[in-house]
Amino acid sequence: MEKNVSTRIKNSKPFYFADLIIYLVVAVIVLTAFIAVSLRGGSAAATGFSVLYDNKVAAEYRFSDGKFTVKAGYETYFSVQENGVYFYPDGEDNGHYNLIVFDKDKKTAKITESTCAGHDCEAQSVSDSGGFIYCAPHKLKIIPAGLTDPVSG
Repeated sequence: MEKNVSTRIKNSKPFYFADLIIYLVVAVIVLTAFIAVSLRGGSAAATGFSVLYDNKVAAEYRFSDGKFTVKAGYETYFSVQENGVYFYPDGEDNGHYNLIVFDKDKKTAKITESTCAGHDCEAQSVSDSGGFIYCAPHKLKIIPAGLTDPVSG
């Protein structure tokens, strides 16, 4: 009986025609999905930046006109100056701030000055294609606005 089993194993095919068809269909599906994602990748550009304080949208910057708009109730937290937008985490200018600089042409935002410990937020930047800036001590976050990709924000 052992001889029959070993003979049957030796004579069996490693693949059957149906197996090859299944592998081919899976390969085509994966390749199609890869191409679709690659072509769609750059199509979701941001419309500007949202500036969040304590995880609530406090202000927005739009690329279309370069306008910085402060939401109601947050007027004392921001001061628009020639060199950028000052954010005051205490809602008043008492020496604590972040200086946010928006570049309309490059579609980027960065913090160039801050009074928080470590100044980690000054090493971060955000662009229209993704990323974010986060200053934990001041509860400040800057993210791209209008992206359809949930990973960016």
